[in-house]
Amino acid sequence: MILLFIHAESFSFKVKEKAVKSAEEDFLDYLKKDNTLVVFTTVEKNDNDEIINKALDNILDIFTKVKASSVVIYPYAHLSSDLADPKNAVTILKKLEDNLKNKLEVYRAPFGWYKAFSISCYGHPLSELSRRIRNEKDIQKAQEMSLCEKFGFPYSPKASFMKNAVIKFLENSINPKGTIIGSKDVPKGYLSIVYSKPEGRILPCVNEDPIIELYYNGLKLDYPKSFNDSKNTLIIWDDNRVNIGNLIYYILLKSKEMQTPSLPLWMSPIHVRILPVSEDYIQKALDYAEILKNKGVRVEVDNNNDSLGNKIRRAGSDWIPFIAVFGEREYKTGTLTVRIRGKSEQKSLSLDELVSIIMEEDKILLKQNTPIKMKDDNS
Repeated sequence: MILLFIHAESFSFKVKEKAVKSAEEDFLDYLKKDNTLVVFTTVEKNDNDEIINKALDNILDIFTKVKASSVVIYPYAHLSSDLADPKNAVTILKKLEDNLKNKLEVYRAPFGWYKAFSISCYGHPLSELSRRIRNEKDIQKAQEMSLCEKFGFPYSPKASFMKNAVIKFLENSINPKGTIIGSKDVPKGYLSIVYSKPEGRILPCVNEDPIIELYYNGLKLDYPKSFNDSKNTLIIWDDNRVNIGNLIYYILLKSKEMQTPSLPLWMSPIHVRILPVSEDYIQKALDYAEILKNKGVRVEVDNNNDSLGNKIRRAGSDWIPFIAVFGEREYKTGTLTVRIRGKSEQKSLSLDELVSIIMEEDKILLKQNTPIKMKDDNS
């Protein structure tokens, strides 16, 4: 439910003609009031008694603060594209009215009619307010969300890459006629990417600013519609919407459950990390990395002044899919010694062979958004 509050010095409306077939038949056709709180009300799908109670609390709170003499509930369908059906909308509007009758002077404009109205707003700091009333419970910080933080959520280059990768993966899976941005009212066959402000505390993956959702009519995904962590039940998708942050969180949790935690290759910010065995091989490793990057591989070089053992452990902790050691033998043979994550094997591969393996598994091949060097020369 969405409520737009206007504290009006004067307000009037007059019913003109039917707007829908299911318009109310028994109604107030004219009203004029001074010092009234006009509540433009949009009833949405899935609004229920819990929503009504929250809306009542908001109306009473603002009514008391602005010291209005009365309240006018005015049906207003223009604040949302996710509208309740007319029958349910009328039922909820009547419940709002009935619950307020015992507490204050209240009027309700009829649903389903075109109306002319005139309004004069007082213009004080509380005279124009809005509220979005939801029935979702507040999301609690769960221990498992540290996994999102491991990859830099909510805000980091890695997190941004993973969000874009999941969006692109879904676009490829759905194969829409086209993609639009910003509208929940999606033409048939089209996909819409919608960004919205979160409510409550910012949490990695599940409640970030902005919340990213994809809308598509008749959505079907090979993921569960919801899942649980230790504190919350989280919705991934329904018949026309998918929550990108929740889907990322689910994929991360499932990846961690694997014997060797591994992301899908298309979602990994880096395909290959090259580990020079010493400083003498850093520049040649960077040359190799440039070749791989130009072929579409996401690659970085661990140019930290550190032992090879520490570099290998760091790459493992970062879930790098392909760990490539580069030293004297690799320099002489033009190869890389590659350890493939999740497989108990190590291979000597040419650059072309490594590229071929990655191209076969990653069908999206988004460009990397981080530098090749892990350590900046100036740091």
